[in-house]
Amino acid sequence: MAMQHEKLPKDQAPRKGERYTVCHEGKALYEADIVKYGGGCWATVQVVGAVDEQVADMYRPGDTFEMRVAMYEFRREADAEIANTSAGTCG
Repeated sequence: MAMQHEKLPKDQAPRKGERYTVCHEGKALYEADIVKYGGGCWATVQVVGAVDEQVADMYRPGDTFEMRVAMYEFRREADAEIANTSAGTCG
């Protein structure tokens, strides 16, 4: 049996070197820089800061880790300004 991979559409995938608000189930968690991403399932991110104070102890500035991109949403600040949404929201 072949393993099935979840992939984001290319227009929703994060880009290396850019900063995003990382969201899960519509809730903004933290801002992060994409350190490494080659279009697969995993990306290495470096946390800039928590957006939600409830998760500030889990996501501290400078923390670097790998995350499974298909499980999250990525919002760039420029995109949020165009969509006229506020910080802490996704969608």
